[in-house]
Amino acid sequence: MRISNDIKKLIVTEKSTSLKDRNIYVFKVDESLSKYGIAENVAKLFNVDVVEVRTVIMPSKRKVIYSKSTRKQTKIRTGRFKKAYVEIKAGQVIDLNKESK
Repeated sequence: MRISNDIKKLIVTEKSTSLKDRNIYVFKVDESLSKYGIAENVAKLFNVDVVEVRTVIMPSKRKVIYSKSTRKQTKIRTGRFKKAYVEIKAGQVIDLNKESK
């Protein structure tokens, strides 16, 4: 589910859920977006004050998919993407219901 053109989705994993206690949220973002652009978009979309943005470009990985019908293994590569760790001001919360719009 896409939030906007630049901020693609909120990443919900065990690690990202534990970071919410420290007011850090993890987003999958467009690779061409800068830290300043990420902070501006998150502040505008969720009406919060962004304190810090850290970014990581996750490399592509190899995966093996097994098909039961053809009984063959197929090797594929996942695409690389940019992940942003966005820290917001203490006391503020990103409403996850706005993500579904």
